[in-house]
This record gives sequence, structure tokens and C-alpha cells, in this order.
Amino acid sequence: MDNSYTASIGQEQGVDKDITGPRVTALINQIQGVDQGITAASKKNKIEPAVAQGLHARAAHINQAAKRTAAAGHGTIPTPQYQELLHQLDDLSQKLRAETGSAFLIGNGADGGYYPNGYGPNG
Repeated sequence: MDNSYTASIGQEQGVDKDITGPRVTALINQIQGVDQGITAASKKNKIEPAVAQGLHARAAHINQAAKRTAAAGHGTIPTPQYQELLHQLDDLSQKLRAETGSAFLIGNGADGGYYPNGYGPNG
């Protein structure tokens, strides 16, 4: 395996295998920001209460995993776990956008404009 591929901006996998300090705090803040977006969408009736509850549960799970991993690592998160948490957060954020009807439109519109084929707020 090539240890020189980029794990994140300005960081080589072989050089720094842990995410520390401000990036851990930023990750937790991003999770809380998405959770606040869920609350705002719910208050504006852009998503059903049951959907909001499910999205909140996913945000809480990601938040707990980030805090638990950072605590176990004395304030650090190994790069693979950090990337997995970011991936989960991105999935949650995309789900929120799809549920509120603000998902990104892609393609020529033949599939409703959502990727993958036809996936969208009503799909």
C-alpha cells in the first residue's frame, strides 16, 4: 500500500495518522450544524417529524462516535475513522437536502435531475 496518498488537505497518510485538536472540534461543530439544520427544517415544516427524528438520531450517533473515538485517542481520531465520520456526516447532510427538496440537480433532467437515477425528495 502506498502510504504517501493524501489523507486530507496538507497531510500525508504516512506522516500523520491522527486527526487532532481544531479538526476534531471542527468535525463536532459540523455535526452540530447539520443537527441544527434538521431542527430548522422541521420548524419550517420542510420535513415530517418522523423524518426529523430519524435524521436527529443519525446526527447523534455520528456525534457520539466522534466524541468516543476522540476520547479513546486522548483528543485524536485516526485518519481512517475521521474520514469515515466525515463520510457519514456528508451522507446525512445530503439526506437532509434531499428531504427538504434542496438536493443538487445533476444531469439533463430526464431522471428528475437527481443522482442516482430519479432519487430526490419524493423518490
